[in-house]
Amino acid sequence: MNIKNIQNIAKVYGEQTKVSKGAKSQGVSPTQRPDEVILSSHAQEVSQHLRAIKNMPEVREAKVQEFSDKIATGQYKVDSRELAERIIAYSKNERVF
Repeated sequence: MNIKNIQNIAKVYGEQTKVSKGAKSQGVSPTQRPDEVILSSHAQEVSQHLRAIKNMPEVREAKVQEFSDKIATGQYKVDSRELAERIIAYSKNERVF
């Protein structure tokens, strides 16, 4: 094997070694990039909905007040047949709401 210009090859190798050592002392290699996360548009949309849900109050005060007023005035009536049907459906995992 005949290698011409061995001095040039050695020089390039030496310069590369210096660059590598310098990068190691800084803690980052020349080809290293920071990690990156890219969310799909669907994931971004879901994230927005989750944030909106988290910002909603746990108790809907208007509904609580509405039922409190109906109970206080005697206007709140429960259909026992419908209640029983829903309990049975729920126990069978048939969500009928």
